[in-house]
Amino acid sequence: MHRIAFLALFTAVLLPAQIPDFKPPTPLFGAVLKNDAQAVKKLLDEGADPNEGRFFGFPALTLAIINSNQPMIRAMLDRGADPKAADRNGSTVLMWAVGGESPNAALVDELLRRGADPNVQNKLGESALTWSIRRGDMAMAGRLQAAGASQSSAVHRSVENAVALLQKSGPEFVKVSGCVSCHHQSLPQMAYAAARQHGFRVDAAASEQQLKAVVAMFKPIREQMEKGTINLPNPGISVSYSLLGMAAEGYAADEITSAMTLAISRTQLPDGSFAVLPARPPLEASAFTSTALSIRALRLYERDSEDKVARARQWLMQARPATQEDRAMKLLGLVWSKAEASDIGQATAEVLAQQRPDGGWAQLAGLESDAYSTGQAMVALHEAGMPAADKAYQHAMAFLLRTQLADGSWMVRTRSSPVQQFKESGFPHGRDQWISAAGTSWAAMALALSQPMPAAPASSGLQ
Repeated sequence: MHRIAFLALFTAVLLPAQIPDFKPPTPLFGAVLKNDAQAVKKLLDEGADPNEGRFFGFPALTLAIINSNQPMIRAMLDRGADPKAADRNGSTVLMWAVGGESPNAALVDELLRRGADPNVQNKLGESALTWSIRRGDMAMAGRLQAAGASQSSAVHRSVENAVALLQKSGPEFVKVSGCVSCHHQSLPQMAYAAARQHGFRVDAAASEQQLKAVVAMFKPIREQMEKGTINLPNPGISVSYSLLGMAAEGYAADEITSAMTLAISRTQLPDGSFAVLPARPPLEASAFTSTALSIRALRLYERDSEDKVARARQWLMQARPATQEDRAMKLLGLVWSKAEASDIGQATAEVLAQQRPDGGWAQLAGLESDAYSTGQAMVALHEAGMPAADKAYQHAMAFLLRTQLADGSWMVRTRSSPVQQFKESGFPHGRDQWISAAGTSWAAMALALSQPMPAAPASSGLQ
C-alpha cells in the first residue's frame, strides 16, 4: 500500500504537466502570433480568410489588436476581418482595442465606423465602455459614449448589488446592536428611495422592516424628547438623519416626528448653527453636517421652521468649510434652505474644485479618493442642479463603477477612534464596515440619481 502511494506521489510530482498545444490553427494565425505584418499581408493577398479559425478562443483580429500592430490590423480589416468578432468569453475586438495599455483612438473610430457595437456585453456583463472606465481612460469613454455607448446596464447592476447588500446587513446591525444608525439605516434608506425613484429593484419588505425598527427606537422616548429630559447623541445629526431616512420611506408626520424635531430644535445655537460633538469623523464631526441635516429634517416635519432655517442658512453662508464633508454639507444645506442661486453656485464651485484627477473626492487633502466623499459630493451636486451628463458627474460615475468590489460594496477606511463598541453586521470590511456601509449608501444614491426617472416616481427624501 505504501509503495502504491509513493508511486502515485512520484508520478504526480515528476511527470511533466500537460502543456497546451500552441500550434496555430492556420498559417495566418502563425504570422499574426509572430507579429509579422508583411507575412500577414502576403497570406491575405493569397486568399487567406481573416475570420477562419480560433486560437484559444481568440479571432486573429483580436490577437493583432493585442499586439497593437496597426498595419496588420488595417490589412485584416480591409480584407474582411469581422469588426464585431468576439472571443470565447464574448469580449469583442472593440473591447480589446480600448482595453490595451496604449489604445489607438483612430483604430477605435475605425471599428465603430465599420459597425462594431459599443453596447455589446461579454459573459461578465462588461462592455467596451466598462473596459475603458476600468483603465480610467475618460477620453476613450467619452469617445465611446459619443458613438452611442451607454453605461445604464453597468449602473443598474452596481446599484442593485449595493442595495441588496445594504438590505441584508441593516437588520443584522439592529439585531446585534439593539439600536439603529445613520450608517446602516438612515443613509441606506435614502439610497433605497433614490433607487426606487429611478426604477431599480428594492426589497419592499426589507425596507418596511427597517422603517419599523427606526420608529420602534424613537416611539418609547417620545415624551422625553418632547420635554427635553433625555440626552441624545448629536441630535442635529443622529435624529436628523433618522428623519431623512423616515421621509425617504414615506413616513408621515405624527407625534413621534414632532418630538424628534423638538429634540433637534433645542440644539440650535445663537449663531444659527446646530451643535455637534465632533468625535466621529466624517459622519459626526461637522457643524455643517448637523446644520444642513437639521435644516432638511425641520423642513420635512416641522410646520413653522422658517425662522430656524433662515438663521441656519445665514450661518452656512458665512462659515468657511475645512473638509470635504463641510463643503458637501454646506452645498446641501444651502439647497435645502432655498438660498440664493449665487450662493449655491459659489458652494457648487467649491465642491467641484476638490474633484481629483481620478474622478473622485477625498475626505481630507492627504487621503485617497473614496466612495463616501465621492458619492456625497455627487448627491450634493445633483441636488444643486447638476445634470448627470455633466463631465464632472460622468467622471465621478466612472470612479465609482471602477472601484466597486464584486460583493457590491465600496471599501472606505475608518478614521474614527472607537466611541461605540464594535458590532459585526455582516457588511464587508471588518472594522471599516460601518463607514463602508455609509460610503456604499452615498455611492449607490449618486449612481441611482444618474438614471432617468420612470413615471410617478417615489420620494427619495432628498428633494
